[in-house]
Amino acid sequence: MIRRWMLGMLGCISCVNVFAQTCYYTQEDSLRCVRIVKELQKDSTCTSGMRVLRAARLLLGTPYQSATLEKEPEGVVINIRQVDCTTFVEVVLALSLESNEKEPDFKGVTDHLRRIRYRDGQVSYLNRLHYFSDWLYENQQRGIVKDKTMAMPQCVPLNLDLSFMSSHPESYPALTAHPEWVGEMRMIESAISKRELYSFLPKEDIVEASQQIKDGDILAFVTNIKGLDVTHVGIAYWETPQKLTFIHASSQARKVIVNPEPLADYAARQKNCCGIWVLRP
Repeated sequence: MIRRWMLGMLGCISCVNVFAQTCYYTQEDSLRCVRIVKELQKDSTCTSGMRVLRAARLLLGTPYQSATLEKEPEGVVINIRQVDCTTFVEVVLALSLESNEKEPDFKGVTDHLRRIRYRDGQVSYLNRLHYFSDWLYENQQRGIVKDKTMAMPQCVPLNLDLSFMSSHPESYPALTAHPEWVGEMRMIESAISKRELYSFLPKEDIVEASQQIKDGDILAFVTNIKGLDVTHVGIAYWETPQKLTFIHASSQARKVIVNPEPLADYAARQKNCCGIWVLRP
């Protein structure tokens, strides 16, 4: 085992290289992950969805921060001190999965995150599942989530034409630093777009279909922005028997919150949102 420490004190980022796998985290991250996993294990009767929801609630108030994954060299980032909408969902899912283990530990959380975040668990920038449609496909193939949208009678086909990253490389530091990757990213986008496996629930039908959505389901907000598939994700939460909302890392509130308005109202208010995907852990 070879270890390469940049900084090892509490509150400072550690970069650890284990068998060519680089990980970034702080001591605070590792301790908090273990505490949350142990808390989740207190109720062994929880369904997968309820564990996901409990993990999401334990992260309420966590500060919002974008671009926490942009490290050089590429590595598995385990940051639960700061999250964006996608890293929040990934961390919640990894914590939930690790809580099912008999002897959970921080390494287990790291391994789950690696498999959730990267194609075939292979860590590189081009293998990171940047597009949520790719994330959905890969994690469904592994049995980590299941797309429940297609079982809803209100769902409609989604024709993808992904191109945003390759068309806007200046918005991505890694693509700016490695222009030779842009062509490879274009091929990845094309491969995802050809799958023709996706459907979504139109936002006008969320109320009608809401009883098919369960606590802990992962919600992805499908967009009509050219070249993109999804612009936001969160965790479904029935706050009351009559109110379906969601927990998410909000860029507006700058932290993880229970969204104050119902899911259907939120989606209706988003000009570029055309509907949602519903994924079940």
